[in-house]
Amino acid sequence: MSKEKSEVPTSIFFMGALITSAIGGILLLALDFGGWDGSNYYLGVYIFGGIGAWNSIYGIPIVISGFLLLYCMGISILVLRFPDKIPDKKYVKYGFFMSTLVFVLSLIGGIIFAVVMELDDVWWWFDAGFYGGIIGGFLTAILYYLGLKNLDLP
Repeated sequence: MSKEKSEVPTSIFFMGALITSAIGGILLLALDFGGWDGSNYYLGVYIFGGIGAWNSIYGIPIVISGFLLLYCMGISILVLRFPDKIPDKKYVKYGFFMSTLVFVLSLIGGIIFAVVMELDDVWWWFDAGFYGGIIGGFLTAILYYLGLKNLDLP
């Protein structure tokens, strides 16, 4: 990677980060992370469920990830609308690290969920909250990285 500034306006990257972090944060907080169905028609057993942000203690990492993405959304709004309110470039770097943390937390949570569901031998699936965390965290991190390369702050 070169240290040259690209000709693309910085606002494009932070507008994209605003959109991806907002959608990812809302999906994480509002919808389920994953679900399962362990029903057996022949035995008459109907067991199904899902895990989301507001279920139990298992939802704490999901809630943290959702609020971190919403915080990234706030940083993007500050860069776009009030760049004079940001005293240093390090605050924008925090958004990059937070979105990377959301991606890692969602990935680890997805792996743990998949392993537990496979051990329980049930039908399972990832839901919109998982994809909001993975895609939202990843795209926000990339857009913050590209925006930081061109950002003119002290």
